[in-house]
Amino acid sequence: VVAPAEGTIAHPISGVLEVVPFAADGVAGERPLLFTANGTKLEQRNYAYWTDVPVAMLRNQAIAYLRSAGVADKVVPSELRIGGSYRIQGDIKRLEQAVVDKKSTGIIEIELSLIDEDTDALVVSKVYHSEQPAADDSIDAAVTALDAGLQDILKRFVADIDAR
Repeated sequence: VVAPAEGTIAHPISGVLEVVPFAADGVAGERPLLFTANGTKLEQRNYAYWTDVPVAMLRNQAIAYLRSAGVADKVVPSELRIGGSYRIQGDIKRLEQAVVDKKSTGIIEIELSLIDEDTDALVVSKVYHSEQPAADDSIDAAVTALDAGLQDILKRFVADIDAR
């Protein structure tokens, strides 16, 4: 679970910001965590650690973080269909635990885009990547590292929105 933002932004979006469901190709969109060892093996860790698929969980965490950062007057999931001024789209590129030379790392990479609904113009669009060390090679440690990585990505995305 991502912690709330440390403060609110100086230049919030006026109006409603909709966050559409995130996308992910292949196994990154499924419930298992991807696992790589020494860059030569890619497999799924099948377990029921998360309550939902990553595309839903990460989007919900992003909504909560964006609200806490005061990014817009209202930040809502797109399913509410209330017609936002802007929308955020996310595409999960990587969500995995990597173990190289007995050192475990949580790797998360997400493309995040802020789009003006009136003009369809890209206001912010960037691929954010974060690698966070894990305490050990357990799934619990990997999830903690991935949470830290998501926090880092959302913090940078909010800063980019504020700087727009």
